[in-house]
Amino acid sequence: MRNYKYLFWDFDGTIVDSFEGCSFAFGKVFEHFGLNIPPEDRKQYIGPPLKVTFTKMLGEEQEPFARELYREYYINQGGQNMCKLFDGMDNILMTIKSYGYKMYIATSKREDIASEMLKEFGIRDYFDDVFGTVESAGRIDKKDILEYAVKMSGGKKEDCLMIGDSIYDAMAAKQVGLDCLAVAYGFGNVKDMSKIGTILSVEQPIDLVETFKK
Repeated sequence: MRNYKYLFWDFDGTIVDSFEGCSFAFGKVFEHFGLNIPPEDRKQYIGPPLKVTFTKMLGEEQEPFARELYREYYINQGGQNMCKLFDGMDNILMTIKSYGYKMYIATSKREDIASEMLKEFGIRDYFDDVFGTVESAGRIDKKDILEYAVKMSGGKKEDCLMIGDSIYDAMAAKQVGLDCLAVAYGFGNVKDMSKIGTILSVEQPIDLVETFKK
């Protein structure tokens, strides 16, 4: 693997096991709109921007309310508190950071929420900056978020690597011109990601330590 210097990490499904919390919030939205989508079928909705997901499912008119309802249950009604780090992730990130990498978050989650959760988990200091959805700045699509993150990092694209669990991570990396590493323990599908373009995949979080060891 190339000697990368800048690592851009996805959030949900890569660092944080947010399935229970996200599934809870999605479930409440689905219930409100009379959609019968069981928990085992909800992984596909974790990762893409909420605006994109709800527009596809419910149309442009219903999307704003659906997004507001989701955030009410996720932020204010306990969904966020159901999230947890993947096993050993705090030590994994600390170790990889000690190797000398510049590390950033590049997520479709709202930027302020992602930053807050990183602080609550005690891992915010491992990242040089956090980049996520900022609607007022027009950064909603994962490609735009990643592109902005790379620009703000000051890194050359050949020195940058995206790390994520979904086709949206692989697609954004390809559009921006970055290599992408897939994690198989998340919510996406490594085979689908490889069709878009990935350089490597890891099965478990602990595998990341050896992958990035210098």
